[in-house]
Amino acid sequence: MINALAFLTSSLVVIMAPGPDLALITRLVLAGSPRTAAPAAFGMIAAGAAQAALGALGLAALLAARPDLFTAFRWAGAAVLLVWAYRAARAALRPPEPAPPGPQERTQPDGPPHGRRRAFALGLLCTGSNPKVGIFLMAFLPQFVPAGMNPTAGVVVLACCYLLLVLVWLLTWMRLVHRLARHLNSASAQRLTNGLTAAVFGVFAVRLALGG
Repeated sequence: MINALAFLTSSLVVIMAPGPDLALITRLVLAGSPRTAAPAAFGMIAAGAAQAALGALGLAALLAARPDLFTAFRWAGAAVLLVWAYRAARAALRPPEPAPPGPQERTQPDGPPHGRRRAFALGLLCTGSNPKVGIFLMAFLPQFVPAGMNPTAGVVVLACCYLLLVLVWLLTWMRLVHRLARHLNSASAQRLTNGLTAAVFGVFAVRLALGG
């Protein structure tokens, strides 16, 4: 019981902390709707599951033992975040345009299939390009495996629970952002949102590149 409570509390603290995933989800919701952003959340979960699986198979240990390989992964992930930071900053600095129709006036709230596929790919890339995810999970989860349980099986179960918590939080965040969207439809609010998104991506790109 104590282990379960500690796992839940610690996981929520980590999951709810602002980062690139929330920044991307926020931008996608404001550009469309929760349904257009949902594929990105599932892409993030898929990437997290892949990293957890690879970590369980030993890739996380390999990256920890091979600083050069880990550095290459870090720089690749940082490059992805910097590209997104540049795009968000460019959108923030772009001259104001006429406000788009409100959610009630959109004729295709779910977006075309290729838009959903693109959102899924963005989510997959956002989480998958950060090698620290797998290493973090392999360092974080084992301490909560119940005594007497097979360590590998315990980590797999905890990884599933952790990713489920991540998905619930991302879906909840989408609804919160969507509810606030009516207050963020002005040109100045959109530019501010894009600017903050660019800052988040930029800060985390630098931290990832420097190994922080």
